[in-house]
Amino acid sequence: LLTAISVERCLGVLWPFWCRCHRPKLLSAVTCSLLWALACVLAGLVYYVCDLGHSDHCWMVLGTLCFLNFFFFIPFMVLSNVILFIKLRRSSWQHHQVRLYTVIFLTVFFFLLFGIPLSVQIFLNYFIYINFVFEICLLLASVNSSMNPIIYVLVGSYRKCRFRGSVKVALQRVFEDR
Repeated sequence: LLTAISVERCLGVLWPFWCRCHRPKLLSAVTCSLLWALACVLAGLVYYVCDLGHSDHCWMVLGTLCFLNFFFFIPFMVLSNVILFIKLRRSSWQHHQVRLYTVIFLTVFFFLLFGIPLSVQIFLNYFIYINFVFEICLLLASVNSSMNPIIYVLVGSYRKCRFRGSVKVALQRVFEDR
């Protein structure tokens, strides 16, 4: 989903008129639905093959997941965020959406910092298993999962002397579209 959000925002910045006039209205909903379906199929496949004792093909399933992550999703996410960052640094007309782009950048940054080690560790478990490292990677993944609401509230209340108002107001400030 982070990849889809990053690519969609990048396309919106690179070709704003196409996105406003010609982009199908249901594109985001269809894309998210397909990504959730893919995630459910892959999670079910991992559970069936790796956790239920069909370990002969577990290596192939985890290898496919790692391939998708490291050679498809992550490069598109990083590339679209780099393009988005460069484009927004050069243009001054998009200042009203700085909060939204800040949220996207921070979410992707913390995902790369805290979420990727677990994927790497799961892949490396088939070569060498170190319980302590796996637990640290699980802790980092948990930090990554709990980081998004904190990012939303902090970015939503940015430039205030202190946090005032409710979390709902901060979230509305982050995601308001002018």
